Amino acid sequence: ALKRLAKVGNVMGCEGILIGMLNEGIEPNVVSYTTTIGACAREGMKNSAMAYEWIKRMRSRGVYPNYHTYNTALAACLDGKLESTFIGSKIATEMLADAEKELACGFKGSADYKSVLPDLYTKVLARQLMKQLRENWRAGDIDMALAKSTTRVPLLKLVDFEKTVSAANLQDEVCDVDEDKDEIAAQDFEFSLLKDLHRDDRRTAMI
Repeated sequence: ALKRLAKVGNVMGCEGILIGMLNEGIEPNVVSYTTTIGACAREGMKNSAMAYEWIKRMRSRGVYPNYHTYNTALAACLDGKLESTFIGSKIATEMLADAEKELACGFKGSADYKSVLPDLYTKVLARQLMKQLRENWRAGDIDMALAKSTTRVPLLKLVDFEKTVSAANLQDEVCDVDEDKDEIAAQDFEFSLLKDLHRDDRRTAMI
């Protein structure tokens, strides 16, 4: 039901499901929150402010974004508005901070479920946000020099992530834990659904 509502951009419906889960004593996981953020990223219905709000809400519940979450939130910022570009820059800053932390101490569990390291799609989205910022300053919405020295900086760092972070910084000692195999299988299945949710948007972005 959550995925179905997200596919049609029904943010309020997704919120209702998460509230219902909490009322039943069921804590939403990163997939649930990311799917809800996906509702904010539907083409023609993008809501960057709400996407960022959901990132803050999940953090407040002790659930942390992964690269799927960040990518989905960044996609929600591609609506041409300067305010959304600003929010995209904030999200990029948080993703970079989490990525640096991961490189310093590793992560526990499945990379697909826990990792925040930028992937190819992250870089595509960051480039699109930089293009959107360029259109913002050309429209006179923001001073070009100011945009380049502030808003663009974290976006550019995402694009050049491997250049700014040496492979030598990767830690050999990842914090290994014994996770339940059934839980991992369930997480993988959930993420297979999540990837399918925005497959068309991603394919369009990569062209």
